[in-house]
Amino acid sequence: MSNDEVFLPWGVVTTDFWTTPTTAHPPPTQATPPTPPTPATPATPPTPAAPPRPESPDEVVDVPARIAAVAALAREGELGKAVLLAEQLDTEHTAATNESVSTAMTDIREVRGYLASLTGDHATAVGWYLHALRLRADLHGPDHSDTEAAVHRTYGLWRTITDPALSHRLGREFLTTVISIQGPHSTAARRIHKALDPQATDP
Repeated sequence: MSNDEVFLPWGVVTTDFWTTPTTAHPPPTQATPPTPPTPATPATPPTPAAPPRPESPDEVVDVPARIAAVAALAREGELGKAVLLAEQLDTEHTAATNESVSTAMTDIREVRGYLASLTGDHATAVGWYLHALRLRADLHGPDHSDTEAAVHRTYGLWRTITDPALSHRLGREFLTTVISIQGPHSTAARRIHKALDPQATDP
């Protein structure tokens, strides 16, 4: 090796290496920093489904169909089964409505009174009819057609009672109820009073 040669770790370098101009190496190109990823747009949460429409009590307990079944049993002479079915219907509907007064409730109670009349229990029958009448008056008012019709049905039921003492006692209860709902000078009150005592004046 000549004195002009220097051995370095990367190889043999001659004197010309130091005297020959070298082409400057361009500075390393600075790497372009990576573009940060665009944040993902958060997914829009799904619109919650509308809650199902709550069923009305009459949908939970099909009152018209059940009353029709009660009537069918009564026509077939199955009064015991009809009474039991009406009682079950009353219990289920009362629970479903949390004892809220409705036309369906008054219909059920009146049906129970009608069944009692078929079994000959007139006191219970009139009691149910008067109860239903008061409910209808509270629900619709004293002069509503539904209330008026209930008064007429109760009057018709009461007039079928042949026992004079029982008829008089229940008639007084009927009169008191009608007076409390429609007043002492209503047509119904006067008619009931006249039936109780044909010689009496207005109550």
